[in-house]
Formats: sequence, structure tokens, C-alpha cells
Amino acid sequence: MTEPIARIEAALARLGAEHEPPPGWEARVLAATAARKRRAWWWVPVPVFALAAAGLLVVVILRNPAFDVGLSFDSGSKDTHRSKATGDIPQQMVGDTVHASAQHGAPLRAVWIYHGSQLVAACPRDPQCRVTGDATGVDYVLSVVGRYTIVAMHSSAPIPPPSGAYDDDVARAERAGAVIRTRDFDVR
Repeated sequence: MTEPIARIEAALARLGAEHEPPPGWEARVLAATAARKRRAWWWVPVPVFALAAAGLLVVVILRNPAFDVGLSFDSGSKDTHRSKATGDIPQQMVGDTVHASAQHGAPLRAVWIYHGSQLVAACPRDPQCRVTGDATGVDYVLSVVGRYTIVAMHSSAPIPPPSGAYDDDVARAERAGAVIRTRDFDVR
């Protein structure tokens, strides 16, 4: 009688052998369900520093005024009556003095004054230049009738000196990376 029981026990032991999990399954299950490692502590300050840097950048941008062209005139005659030309600049007379400046912007600034396409004054090279911490300007007495153009610029890289011709000078300054603003006015 023991033989049939042993045979049944052996058959029961083999029952479901085809469904046996592969070797090493227990280690894989334990590894998958184990507690995850915590992130390194230094990951927490990274977003905080990024937000602080962005905030500082906004403050610096809002605190530093934008680059601008300063333009004012002094009358050379006793007659102060002026008719308005197009735009917000009054028409000027021969003998008036123009005060032009490049204000704020990058540390290197220049102001050039052209009559037509010919250079008549350049700052920082002319003796009538004014260079301060946040502005570079030049004064020029308007001696000839016609159209004048003020070219104000700023750059972090050196600005090439003007050669005397408007188109060539402006093109060279732009190629050097200067940010340029122009203002025109007429003298009669």
C-alpha cells in the first residue's frame, strides 16, 4: 500500500511544475518593492537659487534705464520763436547749438553728428565731448542749412572710429555689434 501512496505523493509534487517562477524571482520582487533612495539634499537649493537669480536679473533690468538719445538745443539768436517740423523736434536756425548724447546702455558709447552724409562732429574724439558715467555727449554749433542726423550708439565691444561718410560709418559700427539710434532735424 505504500507504493500507491508514494506514487500519488510524487504526482502531487509534480503538479504545477510548469508554472514554477524562474530562478531569482524573489530577489527581483524585493528590489522592485524596496523603498526608493531619497534625492540628494543639494537638489532642493537648485530651484531656489534659480528663482533668486531670475529675481535679481529683473531688478537689475528695471533699475538700469534703457539706452536713449538725448537731444536739446540752445538758440544762437535772441529770437526764440520756432515753428515745429515733423515729429517732436523744432526746426532749428543757423547759429543754434545742438547738445546730443548717448545715454545709458553698454559702457562704450559714441555720438556722431552728420550734415547730409558728411561727419561734422564725433564723440568721444572731439574736444567738445562730454563723457560721464552714464552718458557720452557732444555740442555742435549748427553752421550750415540742411538736414542733420544724430547717430548715438552703445556697445560692449570697441566701436570703430568714424571715417566721415554716414553709410560706411553706420555699417561698420553695426558689424562691430553696436546698438544704434538716429534722430534727424532740419536747420534753416
